[in-house]
Amino acid sequence: MHNGNLRRITRRRRRARKKSNWLGVVRNAFVLIVGASIIGVVVLFASFSHTYAAVAEDMPELDDYGSTELAQTSVVYDANGNIVDELYGVQNRYVVPLDDIDPTLREAVIAIEDHRFYEHRGLDFEAIGRAAVENIRSLSIQEGGSTITQQLIKNTYIAQEQRMIPSFERKFAEASLAWQYEKEHSKEEILEQYLNTVYFGANAYGAEAAARTYFNKKAENLTLPESALLAGIIQLPAVYDPFIDPQTAKERRNVVLDGMLEYGYITEEEHDEAVKADLVLSRGRIEHENDNEYFLNAVRRELAEEYGDEMVYEGGLKIHTTLDPELQEMANTAVDSIVNPEAGDPSAALVSIDPSTGAVRAMVGGSDFDQVKFNLATQAHRQAGSSFKPFVYAEAIEQGISPESMYVSQHLEVPMGLYEDPYVVDNYDFIERGAITLEKAMAESDNTVFVQLALDIGLENVVEKAHEMGITSEVEAYPSTAIGGLGEGVTPLEMASAYSTLPNQGVHMKPFLVQRVTKEENGEEIVVEEHRLRDEQALTRDEAALVTQALRRVITDGTASYYHDLDAEIGRPAAGKTGTTNNFVDAWFIGFIPQLTTSVWVGYPDERRPMVNINGLPEINGENYPLDIWSLYMQSAVSMFPEQEFDVPSPYMDLQIKTDEHAVPPPETTEDTDETTESTSADEPNPQDESLFDEPARQQKLEPTPQSASPASASPAPSSAPPRAQQPAPREPRRGPPARRPQRGVF
Repeated sequence: MHNGNLRRITRRRRRARKKSNWLGVVRNAFVLIVGASIIGVVVLFASFSHTYAAVAEDMPELDDYGSTELAQTSVVYDANGNIVDELYGVQNRYVVPLDDIDPTLREAVIAIEDHRFYEHRGLDFEAIGRAAVENIRSLSIQEGGSTITQQLIKNTYIAQEQRMIPSFERKFAEASLAWQYEKEHSKEEILEQYLNTVYFGANAYGAEAAARTYFNKKAENLTLPESALLAGIIQLPAVYDPFIDPQTAKERRNVVLDGMLEYGYITEEEHDEAVKADLVLSRGRIEHENDNEYFLNAVRRELAEEYGDEMVYEGGLKIHTTLDPELQEMANTAVDSIVNPEAGDPSAALVSIDPSTGAVRAMVGGSDFDQVKFNLATQAHRQAGSSFKPFVYAEAIEQGISPESMYVSQHLEVPMGLYEDPYVVDNYDFIERGAITLEKAMAESDNTVFVQLALDIGLENVVEKAHEMGITSEVEAYPSTAIGGLGEGVTPLEMASAYSTLPNQGVHMKPFLVQRVTKEENGEEIVVEEHRLRDEQALTRDEAALVTQALRRVITDGTASYYHDLDAEIGRPAAGKTGTTNNFVDAWFIGFIPQLTTSVWVGYPDERRPMVNINGLPEINGENYPLDIWSLYMQSAVSMFPEQEFDVPSPYMDLQIKTDEHAVPPPETTEDTDETTESTSADEPNPQDESLFDEPARQQKLEPTPQSASPASASPAPSSAPPRAQQPAPREPRRGPPARRPQRGVF
């Protein structure tokens, strides 16, 4: 009995010990688990803190986000407010407020990218868990569970080179910063910033750029099917590009629509209607017309020099230019009607300026910007030839010399100093007109008279006057300068600007292409630059009118009248001057009406090549191709301006007939003698005088040599004639044709 009880007690004790041992194991396991969890949390926290600290070192503070500049596309407008160009570097972006993004796009993005957006605080743990399971299963990072806030952080705080590298460290950084960001910003702020930064493919960053790129409209005007298409692109822009693979893009759009229906953003009826809709795309990138490209190129260069490329291409500037689209189209049409470089013709440049302000209204810098980026209107410095003579004439008038002053037109040798050969100049074909007035010398473009006049009034004074009137290139004080033999040369823009001084009552207005530049900051538009008119009184009103009077005679009775009757062709009075340089390398005409000045240059841009045997013409000079272009352009351009008379100089100007130095006294006339010949008359040109052509100069020595003289025998073969617009028939000189067509010599 006793032994039996003992055995029962022993069994009970063994069972108690076993139970106690089992409880100890459980207790120990629990302690170990809790300890491991605590250690894990500590390690995780330490890892999180270390990762955040390591990454945060190179990150901007979150509070600085508002001042962080996003690259934005700059927009260029013409004078009428039409968009003519968009400038951007790597990212095409327009930052807009959330209210300017259609609600359907906001909802579509939330539905497909982060449907719990309004429920979490930057991190969606449900999505993270789902992604973690998939990543563990695949032993790689296949899903990230990123919220819209995390994507925003990645797009704005994570370095560009790290964004595409999958890593847990980067995900930790995104998560930690997203958590902070949600505490300091509202959901509306986060969504607005996300929709302005996310990439939609086709170099479109942000909703506004995407709407313009794919549908050529603003983001506020998107429809439901369009919004769903854009939202679907975000995940894989290269795969869901509707321009490349419209079918795949449409299938992805319908997935977005399904999500919008599932999460209650649209009704079943709206869903079904949107699913049936076809893709209707419209490329919104501004394809600027080639007509504008040289003007726009000049604008880009000017702004880049002023503000730098980063500001121009990423600063979101609104650039308002002086470009008149109608005048630009007329200019391009006129140039294309006369020259065809692809067929071997020379090139042409044209610049048209408003004399009262200096605003450049039209610019042709070549025939094909895609082939030739060099802007002949602003970058090509060419010899001016006789088109430089008005600056000599203007200086003489300012010095009080009367246009009735007379000089002898004859072979001229100007001493250049000891041991130096003299500077020798002749009129073309060695014509010597005898004593003629300065006004007639201008009309007939007499070289020898203008060299003598420049020597009398001072070559330095001539250079200074040219600069006062608008020439900005370096001009040296040599005798050859008087007839356009320049060292550096001048551009068509300079010549149009300088001649604009004359119809503007002697006041030169600095030329400009950019009227105003603005930029949006903190919801307000600020003015970055606004052009202020810059003027310089180069001549008095009467002096300018007197020079204009001489240039009127160039058109009515002088070199410009051989092929054209410009007053009749454009329907109103005009004034201007022709110019041709050595061996027909450069040909000019610069002319104006009171409201518009236009310069035209014709020549080969790549070399000093003689323009001879072109389309049946023995040579191209200031009287044909440049005048043809100018006339065709102005025939259309004048329709935009009311007819206006030129200023008339006061009859009380204090001018004296010069009789000393190289000048000669006027001939004495009596009632009973008729000895004065046409060659000395200031009023009537000789019917047989070949001076109606722009004058060349036989020069044996030029200081500096303006250009190399190419032999006329090395002329190119005639090219095929380009298609031409209807042109006025060439007309004979007013008093009959010359006895023979002059053969030009060296300029």
